[in-house]
Amino acid sequence: MASSKTKLRLIVDTKAGKVLFAEAGKDFIDFLIYLLSLPIATAVRILKEKNLNPVASSLSHIYESLEKLPESFLQSNQDKTSLLNPRAPVYATGIPLMLSDYDFKARKSYKCSRCYDYMAEVPNLNCSSCKGKVSTEMSYVPPSPANYSLGPVEGGFLKGLATYIVMDNLEFMPMSTKMFVSLLKKSAVKDLDSLGEIEVDLGVEEGLELLKLSMSMESKTILTSFYFGDAINPLKEISMVGSLGNLYDSIENLPDAYWQPYHSKKPMSTKDFVTLFNNLRAEKEVTELEEMVVRRFWQG
Repeated sequence: MASSKTKLRLIVDTKAGKVLFAEAGKDFIDFLIYLLSLPIATAVRILKEKNLNPVASSLSHIYESLEKLPESFLQSNQDKTSLLNPRAPVYATGIPLMLSDYDFKARKSYKCSRCYDYMAEVPNLNCSSCKGKVSTEMSYVPPSPANYSLGPVEGGFLKGLATYIVMDNLEFMPMSTKMFVSLLKKSAVKDLDSLGEIEVDLGVEEGLELLKLSMSMESKTILTSFYFGDAINPLKEISMVGSLGNLYDSIENLPDAYWQPYHSKKPMSTKDFVTLFNNLRAEKEVTELEEMVVRRFWQG
């Protein structure tokens, strides 16, 4: 059973009221990947039920329009209830946080009761082969750790072999000391005494808030908005897909070695991608800063 809570370690600039970045374990990154895999209608419905409509509320308007649309306007093979309540991913087992208090129906499929050649997700359709009824219910066996034999697995999407850096816009990548120092330099923080380290516990409500922010247009300051609130939220940048696009790019660039053996990234289109390292321009004299950072954040 997935834990109802997980932790996130925030590195903040207390003077500016800004989250520079965060450190996270496997559980939190599994949660971010799960957000990306949610059907949009499911995400909108969850937020709507909690009165947490995102800033980019056009999706809510689409959802409400479909709710109000009479069934007579739909094709005969379409079901409005299914469109408004699409199934959550069947492969998302062991994910912490936000969905623990929602009852998602298990996936069901049906096969022809005569020839067994065809299957469907809607019962009582006519078989394309023998014209019998596709009505015999089938059980789905998910790719869970218990029935996979290619090595030890822990549930979720990623292996528990790394700590990750999560940017303010929800980009994430495996952690390294060099990256830690480079991010501090890029943040232009001049006084290390203004840096703070805050560990927060994330539960279902916090997960819902992150879902809301990830669907909004605030693509640069999600963690800052989450922790400090919009009242002192710094500059924002408009993005068509918000932080969901940042999550997608992070998954696309995460090496396959970090994934559980029964999960894999789907092949994605080739494109020129400039990693965060290309944008980091460390100054020549970094020894003193690096020593201070390591002593402050890594040696307790």
